Amino acid sequence: MTDPFAVSVTVAELADAGIEEFRRGAPQAAHDLFERAARAAEPHPELAGQYLQVLVNLATTSAHLGDHPAAIAALRQILDAPDTDPALRPAILINFSQSLLETGAYEEAEAALTECHALATAALPHPLPGAGPAAVHTATTAPLPGPGDRGTAAGDTLAAAGSPGWPDAAATYGVPGAGPADPDGPPSDAAELLMACLVALSTVAIQREDWPRAERLTAEALEVVTRIRPDLVGRPLMNVAALALATGRYEPAEDFAEAALAACEAGREPAGAASVRLMLAQLYTATGRAEQAEPLLHAALAHTEPAGLTVETAVGWEQLGLLAASRGELDEAEALYGRAQTLLRRAGATPTEAALAVRRAEIAHLAGRPAEAEELLTHAADTFAALGLGLRRAQTHLAHAALLERGGDPGQLARALDLAVPAALAIDAVRYGMAAGQQRDRWRRNVAEPALQLVFRLAARAGEALLVAHLIEVQCATTPILREDAVPPPDGPGPLGSYLDEPPPPAHAFTVAPPPRLLLTPDGDGDGDGAVALADRIALAEQRYGLPVRDTRTVPSW
Repeated sequence: MTDPFAVSVTVAELADAGIEEFRRGAPQAAHDLFERAARAAEPHPELAGQYLQVLVNLATTSAHLGDHPAAIAALRQILDAPDTDPALRPAILINFSQSLLETGAYEEAEAALTECHALATAALPHPLPGAGPAAVHTATTAPLPGPGDRGTAAGDTLAAAGSPGWPDAAATYGVPGAGPADPDGPPSDAAELLMACLVALSTVAIQREDWPRAERLTAEALEVVTRIRPDLVGRPLMNVAALALATGRYEPAEDFAEAALAACEAGREPAGAASVRLMLAQLYTATGRAEQAEPLLHAALAHTEPAGLTVETAVGWEQLGLLAASRGELDEAEALYGRAQTLLRRAGATPTEAALAVRRAEIAHLAGRPAEAEELLTHAADTFAALGLGLRRAQTHLAHAALLERGGDPGQLARALDLAVPAALAIDAVRYGMAAGQQRDRWRRNVAEPALQLVFRLAARAGEALLVAHLIEVQCATTPILREDAVPPPDGPGPLGSYLDEPPPPAHAFTVAPPPRLLLTPDGDGDGDGAVALADRIALAEQRYGLPVRDTRTVPSW
């Protein structure tokens, strides 16, 4: 009969070796070692605690390699098991939330992180400076960036193979550290878990495009990590850069991404460095610098492919496909998109796969397959609607309208307008939820104006003079930007200095309300008195996308 003690030693050695492989950036090798450890421990009931810890690590590496459905099922089973060590729960919750986020289960991911935040905070001997309570998400919109637009994950936290007081937050993908948790050491593991949790919460807010909350959480996460583990600042900096990029603030996004890349390279975090390169490549592509984007993509893929990082590799292929399409190499683009789709489907990354479908639809349209393009766009829009991603659905409808315009069929102009006008109104209205004037200005210039230009172009081509007139009146009646450029901070710079190229809200930001509805000028016989400009389009936008487009107040246009 096998000696359980000898088996326990073997399991611990295999698990420790797996943790080292994971830290080294070799998740597939780590997964294989954890699998061997689990097989060794499973037949021995007296090793149940050790077996569960190995299962946590096995599920974590499964998620890291892209098998999120399997990871969710395993971690859910572990969380529900009555004999699971309570000390492991916070680390399990972080890993659980990451896989939930990839599959679009945003509410459950947020609930897991909120519980983790409470547990980690309660374990601290003293309150952590700058780390306030985790607020529950209340936004009604939740668009998830698609391939190449992803926020950064907080981490895959590995549990040490013994019986630590706290699981090994030091082996986190998002917040990596020096080694397994010491069961007899100080409760610094709780602080590191809290850091990972804050980074994860800021990732959720970015991906859901809850901008005010994302601003607060990214600033909080960056400040806490800088105070406690400045060597790990790369990950929160990535989220600051991701937030700036997602809201059209390209200059600060580039600055912060370069700082994040330097921090990840200095911290010997190759997975983080690869993620930053993917983000920088997306930024360069968006700003017309494709020649700078492609080398970054190849450098990122040189790490993600051998390491088995499924979703990150898919993002790299998707971005290469986009560059190929911009050069007119449609076959190459389609092949790259197909490879990315295979990986994303295997990973269960439903929102990211839906965003990829929009790219694939453009290729199908250009290749003369309009029915296929229509099917892909409908699938993407329906998926975003089912996931509650209102803004992402609006962006999909706008892309659909742009393809209809490029098709050159006059009979499709009415349909293109039906898609584009409500979508553009919803996208434009997003800026009113932003806390600072510079943020609203960047969103208007870099995100909303291209959408509105498409609408004006379509309306002019369709001969819709009245629609053009109403669009002009409505746009002229919007809330002013109210920039804070000349307003000094009340007490000097904020805790993060020139964070996002502007003072961190709410230090001295001017908030604004959505604009009122515009009452049309009555004609000579009184017709039109009380009618609201674009009333049907505004109602359709709010119904389709779940976004507030206009305030309930009304103002006359005369």
